[in-house]
Amino acid sequence: MGAFSSKPSYLQYKNDFELVIRATKDLEYLLETQFGAPSTKQTGLHDKITHAQHSAGLSQETVKKMRYLVTIRNKLVHEHG
Repeated sequence: MGAFSSKPSYLQYKNDFELVIRATKDLEYLLETQFGAPSTKQTGLHDKITHAQHSAGLSQETVKKMRYLVTIRNKLVHEHG
């Protein structure tokens, strides 16, 4: 996986699918590198958010927004139709 960079703009993506996937990949990278969340393939994004919430004391509002993004990603990737 590539390193997170603040330079590329999220405006470059042509559709919502690309945007959500890129944003969640960046979120996952930040959770692992900046908050010490587990980086195993068996650990889901919701679990990584919980780890960051407990280790860094993230606000409920921040956690809620991250979970919303992950839920959208999961629906796009895992649901048919």
